[in-house]
Amino acid sequence: MSLQDYIHTSHIGDDFIEDKELLVSKLVAQHRWSGKVYGKTDYAFNVAQNNVRYFEPLWKKTFEEYERIYPNHTEIDQPHTKKASYCLIQNKERNAYTWHNHDPNTRGQWYAPTVLVSSVYYIRLPEGSGGIKFRDDFEEIELMPSEGDLYFFPSNMSHTPSLNTCTDYRVSFNINISLKNL
Repeated sequence: MSLQDYIHTSHIGDDFIEDKELLVSKLVAQHRWSGKVYGKTDYAFNVAQNNVRYFEPLWKKTFEEYERIYPNHTEIDQPHTKKASYCLIQNKERNAYTWHNHDPNTRGQWYAPTVLVSSVYYIRLPEGSGGIKFRDDFEEIELMPSEGDLYFFPSNMSHTPSLNTCTDYRVSFNINISLKNL
């Protein structure tokens, strides 16, 4: 099997987002604020409490898609999954290009020990946005998402954002599905 066989893509669109431009501006502001006020230079961050409500429809869609793709699933631990979700904001000035995975066996027990599936939703992809790369010992592939795409893949699969050349911000939302009773 190739890597592509383990990756599921669903185009769920963005019509469920009440005001996409407002959401993007809030996330970019949070991104900039955390750098100025807290001195954090992280490209990834958890959603501020006052913005969580904007993500409820996305979590609902993600949970529905997970159950459709993985019909013999274990029940999702929704509170933990929501708490562990985060945004990634990048452009040509702020590229986060590091191979990583979300496997609890390699990330330590502080990381959700019940994450078996990771997902990423693409909110904004301006021209020049990079895709996402996946690799294993035998293969490396790059996929080019569209706005509104939701990718699911095994949490132990190595991946990284591709290089971005965009001046505007590329915004994605990462949801690591935490399962109950594992």
